Amino acid sequence: MKIFRLITILFVTQLFLLLLGSTTYAMDITTREDLKLDSTLSEEESLFTQPQKVYITQVKSLNKELKNDSRAWIRSIYYYSITRLKLNDIPYNYLVDSSGNVFEGTRGGAGANPGLEGGDNIVLVGILDSSSTLTPRAQSSLVELVETLSYKYGIKEGSWDFVDLQIAMNEGERSYLTYTSSSSSVSQTITQTMSSVRWSAEEHLEYKASIVDVEYPKEIEVGKQLPVKVTIKNENDFTWFSDTKYIYISTADSSESPYAINSAWESFSRPTYIKEKYVKPGDSVEVQFNMLGKSKPGEYKEEFIFVKDTASQFKDSNFEVTFNIIAGDKKLVQVVSPQYGFVNIRECRWYSCAKIEIANDGDVFIMNKKEEGWYEIYYNEENLGWVSQIYMKEL
Repeated sequence: MKIFRLITILFVTQLFLLLLGSTTYAMDITTREDLKLDSTLSEEESLFTQPQKVYITQVKSLNKELKNDSRAWIRSIYYYSITRLKLNDIPYNYLVDSSGNVFEGTRGGAGANPGLEGGDNIVLVGILDSSSTLTPRAQSSLVELVETLSYKYGIKEGSWDFVDLQIAMNEGERSYLTYTSSSSSVSQTITQTMSSVRWSAEEHLEYKASIVDVEYPKEIEVGKQLPVKVTIKNENDFTWFSDTKYIYISTADSSESPYAINSAWESFSRPTYIKEKYVKPGDSVEVQFNMLGKSKPGEYKEEFIFVKDTASQFKDSNFEVTFNIIAGDKKLVQVVSPQYGFVNIRECRWYSCAKIEIANDGDVFIMNKKEEGWYEIYYNEENLGWVSQIYMKEL
């Protein structure tokens, strides 16, 4: 019986330690809606960038009533920032009060620039406390907030600063904020607090999407390009960023596509990427690319998916391109090079001529003419090159 109780105690203890040491980030953050901020006063923020740094600043007030009512204090800052300072919005992405409560600031959350000059890739956190030190609760919440941001967006260790803000106002123009590193009395406490942050150099976001539409011709001739236009929608509750790491279209299995265009695709498995620097929740974007018909006449299919880096696939972002390749009235030739797997396409019909492209074993091309053991082919719709007859066969 004693052994059973001992085993039970050890199991519970190990479970407790495991849970204690695990990384879970689900902060309770009071939203703008809960704060009842009048969103009609602020302008829609148009600049979003991938969070890579955290800047912290102290927010002070001489009003004792506001110090004891964080919600009223934030509403006061919001209205004053817009109506008197002529800023776009409240100039903080998040605010932390002395009781450890965390509040959402500028519209758009992390990644939205709250009117900060040179504020690309910065998350600005305001500390609602006029004291020369931070309460234990404020310290704990600040650490948790920064760890959450770091874990989600891959903000690296040391990518933070404690700053003072200054307002820059020009008559008839929207105001903006500038910042300098702070040496105020609370900076020592901030530094000590930030020393306990567990940073993550890798992004941990689960991307969700939906494919709104895929448009392309259902038939092309050999050697012609197939234009594809796909519309994808952000189904997450956070903004997609592609200013530091691209969001690519990739073949579903990341293998090389037989329809890749060497001079146009990003790689043989990735035709293109989202050109927009960000895509907000609920928004859709169009992405266009071309495929090249380099196979024998018949029906073909390629499946694609949206990815960020190599590990982050966008859930429900798969789409297929199914099409027919037809011969038309042109003479066709096919690459036969099993020993090498490819053949060089040259600018003239001699081995000393410059290489201008590579064709893979099995690729099919339109033949323009044949001369002295060489074929002149259309290797990219309208571009001509020469291939040795040794590595080709007529179809």
